[in-house]
Amino acid sequence: MSRSPFIKPLYESPLPPMALTDYDAMSKFLNSGAHRCKESGRNFDLYLDWAIHALTSSLVADSAARIFLPKTRTAPFVLDDLFPISGLPSTGKRRVRLAEAKVVAPVWNNSDLEQALEAFYDSGFQDAAIDQPFRGAYIQELKLALIDSPADVDVPYVLRIWGKGSVLLDSYSLKDLEPLLRTDGQHWYVQEEDGETEMPVLDTRMAALYNCGLRRWCGHQR
Repeated sequence: MSRSPFIKPLYESPLPPMALTDYDAMSKFLNSGAHRCKESGRNFDLYLDWAIHALTSSLVADSAARIFLPKTRTAPFVLDDLFPISGLPSTGKRRVRLAEAKVVAPVWNNSDLEQALEAFYDSGFQDAAIDQPFRGAYIQELKLALIDSPADVDVPYVLRIWGKGSVLLDSYSLKDLEPLLRTDGQHWYVQEEDGETEMPVLDTRMAALYNCGLRRWCGHQR
C-alpha cells in the first residue's frame, strides 16, 4: 500500500508503520491557528510548540517499529531517507545527553537489540558517556537526535529508554539549514554547490516538523 507514487510502502518507509500524518491537513490546521492568533492577539508559538511536541513524540515512538516487521522486510535506517542533511555543513560534533533529547534511533536487528539490552543490564544500568561518534544528526532547536549507525543504533536506543548516557553527533541549527533545505511536503529541495537537488519526502511527519521548526525559530512563513 502506497500513499502516493513518491512514498515507499509503509514497511520500507524510514519509520514504519505509523507514518500517516497528512502534511496538507497539518498545514491547514496551523494556518487556521495562525489566523485565529492574528485576530485574538494570542501567541502563535502555542500552536507550533504543540505540533512540534506531537510530531517528535510520534517519530520517537516508532523507533522500535522495524523489530516487529517480517525480517524479510527490515533494513538499516538511513538518515537521508528521513531528513536529507548528510551533505550539508554541521556546526561540529556535540555531546548529546540522551535523557535531555528526543531520540529517533530505529532498531531493526533482533539479536543486536537483545545484546544491547543484556549489556546494559550487566553494566548495572551504567550512565555511559560514549566517545565513539555516531552517524546521524542533532537538531539543536528541536533537541532532536537522529541516529542511523546500523551497527550500534541499539546502544543509544536502550540508553535513552532508561534516561541514561550521552553520545557524540554532528550538530545542526535550523537557522543554518533554512537557506539550504526546504520542503513542500512531497519533496525535499537541497541547495548544493552545483544546483538544487530534489528528493522525495518519505515521512511526512519529518517534513511537517521541519517547517514547524522554521516557523517557530526562524520566523519562516509566519
